[in-house]
Amino acid sequence: MKNKRMNAKKTNIVLRFLRKLGAVRYIFIIYILFTIFISLLLFWNVSHKSDLKEPVKYIDALFVSASAFSDTGLTPLVISETFNAFGQFLIALSMVVGGIGIFTFKIYIFQSILGLKSNIFSNLVSQTERGSITVSETRKMIKIAISFLIITTIIASFIFTMILYLTPNDNFVSEEVSSLNPILFNNKVVMKQNEIPYNNFLQSLKYGIFHSISSINNAGFDLFGNRSLQPFYNNYSFQIVTIITFLIGGIGFPVIYDIWKKIQSLDKNKPNHRFHLFTKFTIITYLFTTAVAFVLSVILEYSSKSKETFWYQEEYGSIGDKLFAIYFQVSSTRSAGFSTVNYYNFTHSTIVLHSILMFIGFSPVSTAGGIRNTTIAVIFLSILTMMTGRRRINAFKRQIGKETLIKAVNVFALAIVLVFTVTIINYSTLPKDTKLVDNSHYPMIFASFEACSAFGNTGLSTGLSSGTNNLHIAGKLSLISIMIIGQFGIPQTIKIFGRGKPAPEHYQYIYEDVSIG
Repeated sequence: MKNKRMNAKKTNIVLRFLRKLGAVRYIFIIYILFTIFISLLLFWNVSHKSDLKEPVKYIDALFVSASAFSDTGLTPLVISETFNAFGQFLIALSMVVGGIGIFTFKIYIFQSILGLKSNIFSNLVSQTERGSITVSETRKMIKIAISFLIITTIIASFIFTMILYLTPNDNFVSEEVSSLNPILFNNKVVMKQNEIPYNNFLQSLKYGIFHSISSINNAGFDLFGNRSLQPFYNNYSFQIVTIITFLIGGIGFPVIYDIWKKIQSLDKNKPNHRFHLFTKFTIITYLFTTAVAFVLSVILEYSSKSKETFWYQEEYGSIGDKLFAIYFQVSSTRSAGFSTVNYYNFTHSTIVLHSILMFIGFSPVSTAGGIRNTTIAVIFLSILTMMTGRRRINAFKRQIGKETLIKAVNVFALAIVLVFTVTIINYSTLPKDTKLVDNSHYPMIFASFEACSAFGNTGLSTGLSSGTNNLHIAGKLSLISIMIIGQFGIPQTIKIFGRGKPAPEHYQYIYEDVSIG
């Protein structure tokens, strides 16, 4: 009895401390500790390949760990060449835990699978991490969304495995291949003969599972060498399945749950379900921005004056091949981070456009980063409201509160400051000998592209962060920080440094407007 009382007292003390600490700070601390723990395991030589030429630096292990947990995909190391099966497993585990959420995954296992109850603080933490409006609604949403994502991952793993096993890929070669002109498209990847997936089921299964996990979590990591998905440039079945998988993972838990409830309501015996405003915003904003970005990307590439850019290189195939490649890249900028085109071959205008897309990101309560598309939708609607002379922001017969607009503007402004700061740090600390393949110096928009990629948890790169000697340690730390902020979200990050409880307002001042602009 005494032991039980002592344990109960200790539990109460811990719960009181956690409540005082707050759910947001608690989640942030656990995130940091998990990232450091994985980084130490990745730094340990038991995670490295035996034929590794250079030892792994801890800053690079920390970078990979943060990138995997934030589902970004930026890496200064080639994953397939640096880490063995154990190291690759750690990266895959980080992608899953970071994508689903540590506490959300815990709630899913203990409540949905084992049927155990959790305390009030655990429910509050899971609601803060990947939550809905109420605790009961959050539990249902977690159960439906994660179950659907697991099923999707299993199906995608099987499809990827079969494609890799049955389809020969001439871009995987066992001997070193050099390009006569490094500026031209070259999608050849050197692999050991026993690592080439064609007719090698175990290798195909390993690649298929890893790529499925990376796709569903919008992580952007791969085991196909140092060229992302460029070896699959003409493999449309592989690309289409990849697009479908990372779109499902990026739309967010609430949207998946909302669609499931809509499908349920098709039963005549159940009441009709209306899509929430969040779902409408997420889907419509995504379709609109993707369509606009695709058209602009085609125009920018077609109007290029340089014959060495993407559109005018014969190596990229027919017009149809190039149009699909642009669509893949536009879709991938939202959070996925896979690339079938070397970004060096795109025009600078296209790189800026894709930086904006990564800055926007995808859906809240998902694996995506950035300011999220709902934020940009609210700001866009406020501009339309001003243009039409209305006083209230309306959408789909719903009114959006001014508090939401203020929050959206704050997120937008702080995100610009963050990206600008990281861009300056990266660009100013670059070694003097850091050059492009044509021996020209890195332009600042490439550093900005890298910062937007980190903040949007995307993982696309112009090559700045893909070399261990390219970035200074200050640049790597700045990218690590912004990757974590991108995943955690700016509103939640602000709460870490704010008050645990809102200060009471016993009075209010006289209302008065000021001139703007």
